[in-house]
Amino acid sequence: MNYIQTPVSLLLDKSLSPTDRIVLQYLLWRQGNNQNCWPAIRTIAAEVGIGINTVRRSTDKLARTSRLTIHKPDSLGRGHKNNYIVQINVSKMDTITARNVSKTDTITARNVSKTDTISRNKCIQNGRTNVSKMDTELTPVTNTNNTLRPNSNEFRLAELLLNLILERKSDFRKPNLQMWAVHVERMIRLDKRTPERIEAVMRWCQQDSFWQNNILSTANLREKFDQLELKMAKGNQNGDRNSKVGTSGARPNPTARPGEFVR
Repeated sequence: MNYIQTPVSLLLDKSLSPTDRIVLQYLLWRQGNNQNCWPAIRTIAAEVGIGINTVRRSTDKLARTSRLTIHKPDSLGRGHKNNYIVQINVSKMDTITARNVSKTDTITARNVSKTDTISRNKCIQNGRTNVSKMDTELTPVTNTNNTLRPNSNEFRLAELLLNLILERKSDFRKPNLQMWAVHVERMIRLDKRTPERIEAVMRWCQQDSFWQNNILSTANLREKFDQLELKMAKGNQNGDRNSKVGTSGARPNPTARPGEFVR
């Protein structure tokens, strides 16, 4: 990467407008160690991103204030381009500052590179323990294309919920299954839910008259998972109790024929 060293006297010259400083700095860069440069007005304007007339006004002002010497092409015979000579005396302070800045930039760049390498290595060694919770939330474990594969448990469960909803409402708007799969992935990885538990809760809530219309995405499912699982467990307990006692309060007779109860 190339850098342009700006003399402090130019940087702090309040009599110059920002445009004047840009033009003068550009000409300083173009002349390098030759003390001369011949860029066309159009070239200066195009490369620094200002208008042609603005460049002309700026170079005329710099020439009037003795910061720039302009030799017209007829005096040197150099085609149709002006010859520019920047008249700035670089002080000792400017030189020292430029050297210090260059040295500091180099040291800083090295330190940044070293820090980045160390941080990256620590993340790898610690199994991404330095990654924040937000980064973990937003970066699911995926394949190289950064998408969950259709044959993964996450994608399969996302499709299952969609199919269960479609059984009740065939024109249900098709969601982004990748995003649905991401929420399932977070349930598995962050909330420590097993795929079997997720599927069981998913099927139960889509059969429940109340919850089937309130759980219409995997994001809803994740948010209400604990509540749904408790409701499902309570329902199962009631179902087990009813199966033992019978809905009418009768109990099975072990010596009777199948389906016969005694009171």
